[in-house]
Amino acid sequence: MTKKVLIVEDDFMLSMINRKYVELMGHVVVDSVTNGADAIDAAKKHSPDVILMDLRLDGDMDGIQAMIEIAKFSEAKAIYLTGNSDEENKGRAQETNMLAFCVKPVHFEQLQQLFSQL
Repeated sequence: MTKKVLIVEDDFMLSMINRKYVELMGHVVVDSVTNGADAIDAAKKHSPDVILMDLRLDGDMDGIQAMIEIAKFSEAKAIYLTGNSDEENKGRAQETNMLAFCVKPVHFEQLQQLFSQL
């Protein structure tokens, strides 16, 4: 079944790679944004099934804070993509609607396996 995916990533190249991976799996990218505030707005507008969420974002809000806000109105699952896998952030992420916590770089097969769980 096709999933609607929101990409929240402040690195343009990683955002494009993630978009390609999602499309190769047959899913639809509904939007791609670079900060928490835009992620919240995009989640309200598009009702994604899955959010590929970077931890460190442009602006004042990190990806976990954005997911806490999104969870107030959405059941979307988060696949966190991060360059730092410290236990504090992992613990914070587990308090959200997290499907997975992945350390960059994330490979196509890894995302494919995660999407198969949805």
